[in-house]
Amino acid sequence: MRHWTSWLLLVLVWLAFGAGEANLIAQNPERELIVRWHPKASAKDRVAADVLARRPLSARRSIELLTFADAAARERAEAMLSSSHAVLALEPNRAVDLRSTPNDPEYAGKQGNLARAGFDRAWNLSSGGQTTDQHDIVVAILDAGFDVRHEDLAPSLWRNPGEIPNDGQDNDNNGYVDDSYGWDLIANDNAVPLNTHGTQVMGILGAKGNNGKGIAGTNWDLKVMLFSIDDSAGIIEAYEYILEQRRRWNASQGAEGAFVVATNLSLGIEGATCADYAVWGGLYDDLGNAGVLTAAATANRSWDVDDFGDMPTDCPSDYLIGVANLGADDLLYRSSAFGRRSIDLAAHGEESFTTRNNGSYGPFGSTSAAAPYVAGAIALLYATPCPLLLEQSKTNPGAAALLVREAILGGTDPNQSLNFRTATGGSLNVFEAQRRLVEACGSQGNDDFAIARIFPNPTDRLLTIETNALVFGESGTVVLYDALGRSVRQLQPTRLPGSPVRLQADLGGLPAGAYALQLTERGRTAWVRVVLR
Repeated sequence: MRHWTSWLLLVLVWLAFGAGEANLIAQNPERELIVRWHPKASAKDRVAADVLARRPLSARRSIELLTFADAAARERAEAMLSSSHAVLALEPNRAVDLRSTPNDPEYAGKQGNLARAGFDRAWNLSSGGQTTDQHDIVVAILDAGFDVRHEDLAPSLWRNPGEIPNDGQDNDNNGYVDDSYGWDLIANDNAVPLNTHGTQVMGILGAKGNNGKGIAGTNWDLKVMLFSIDDSAGIIEAYEYILEQRRRWNASQGAEGAFVVATNLSLGIEGATCADYAVWGGLYDDLGNAGVLTAAATANRSWDVDDFGDMPTDCPSDYLIGVANLGADDLLYRSSAFGRRSIDLAAHGEESFTTRNNGSYGPFGSTSAAAPYVAGAIALLYATPCPLLLEQSKTNPGAAALLVREAILGGTDPNQSLNFRTATGGSLNVFEAQRRLVEACGSQGNDDFAIARIFPNPTDRLLTIETNALVFGESGTVVLYDALGRSVRQLQPTRLPGSPVRLQADLGGLPAGAYALQLTERGRTAWVRVVLR
């Protein structure tokens, strides 16, 4: 089974990455014929005049691609072969259009940010919406309200499978009556208020793609769970609702609940800090352990979040991705906050084009527009063919979430305006993230956490530690022990860009000698001997 999986992955990788980006993939269609020969046809029977080249398409089924000198020669051969007893089927070769470009009329001229983030190329492998075993992928949006009647958004609404709509009963016993799409935590009912901001966010993330209407979302067939909020209490209640739905899905292996893989939060409290909101901030690890990542827009202020604070993007959870905003010039936007520790990456939010209230469309910008591209990238990766991710989603959902996070952060495009201003120094590239995920999936993962090598060793001060891990959270620690077994230094290593996971530890100030180095991350531990000189 593993050999079959590896072969399938290689084919998918070739289709997505090796086949090129041109829309027309047949090279000489006007002078080519596809012929399926009779199994008993002799070499003499297979002769065709003016054939320049033959390429077997299926040796088992005796199918060949014949290339002729020109179109006229192809037509003559077609006339002759069509009446031959040696031919079972005959057809001209034809150029085909890759169907990864949506037919939504506003896509080509106004949604350039999707291409800037790599979605156009990633769609060649999956346009999103479902896992490979046919489970709906769900993203929850926490915002002020939404136009659920918009023709480009209504098909994307998540429908609570445990509720009978409008029967006045709490059918799934979760404490909410007729919660078909989520919940309005402002009015505490199941009605969805109308709000432009939420409608704009929802359009970027999940507008129905390839339906010949309006725009395309990051995922063409995504399901979106909606929560209307206006305070932090509403955020906490929404997260608890989401946790309940995902935990039910996990416990029932998809028979109940919802496969929520991400939440989008394009709002927050500027200048606040996670230390002052322990209940709210503490939920990100709970969500993550259940398999839910969060894409959070940082403040629309030109300041360093690490110094001034921002809730929730300065929360230290490995399952929270802080998102800054890029302008149309590919530079950090003038009003976007940043933070080398707190903000993970940037996305192109400025000059987005998306849905608006009352069935309309229009421009949108700010960090609020940047975050849904990242939430959409998370969802799209879960739709990528990867048996490892699919299996971990069911058996170890927290690890699956970190695998997706690692692919996204490891696959960013370097951007000088983000150096020392974000943790990755780069911007979203979902195509590269997808490639990294497929690569990791092909390796089938490595559950035996180990240090592959360290260098230089001996070292004077800075030590690079290379591991075999596919993912490595920010909670990882390095502890050094001396010859007597005493702990003499504990630190959080600095993550270096690229893959595999490489870390840098500063050992300056310790006496020369031999030490035992312990590397720990999420309960996994590895050891190595280090010499300081």
